[in-house]
Amino acid sequence: MREHGTRAKYVVEKCRCESCTQANRDYALQRDRHKRRVAFGIEEPRPAFIDATEAREHLLWLSKVGVGKRRVSELTGISLSAIDRLRQGDRTKCRPETAAKILAVGRSKASDGAFIDAKQTWRRIDDLLKHGWTKQAIARAIGSKAQRPALQLQPNKVTARNARAIEQLHEREMFRVIEGRRLATEARNRYRQLAREAA
Repeated sequence: MREHGTRAKYVVEKCRCESCTQANRDYALQRDRHKRRVAFGIEEPRPAFIDATEAREHLLWLSKVGVGKRRVSELTGISLSAIDRLRQGDRTKCRPETAAKILAVGRSKASDGAFIDAKQTWRRIDDLLKHGWTKQAIARAIGSKAQRPALQLQPNKVTARNARAIEQLHEREMFRVIEGRRLATEARNRYRQLAREAA
């Protein structure tokens, strides 16, 4: 199933919800605007095909961070066979819009159950531990319902869902720490100011 709010969902799956219809309308407006600008000599015609190296490298990187070819196909509306040929290097050129769709897919689009490299996740966990969190508290914060939650993560790979949950927890905690430091600095500055005024 493709995401709503995309032209691919409108064209391929015939979805006529408001967001998909708007995506198709936006595409048509952009295409027509470009045609008019070309006709008036304001823009150059877009090339029919471009070099696919950047798209291929992006696909290979996506697979390393847990966004497989099937997921890319779902998100972009590009056929699985076309993505496969680009990944393998069998196709060295592609349409500009094909490359744009592929390059727009980021690591955050990994399926929840996809396994990705755990290095960054463990760095964030170590950071949380340094700021007073326990592994049990982290496990509970990312959704463990066990009576005595345990942080059971592999050292090398972690699911995209757990990686995202720990990233969000880390961001919240670091914001709290930074905000606490800012407030403490402001309080110290106010105290010094009052001390100077009283002298």
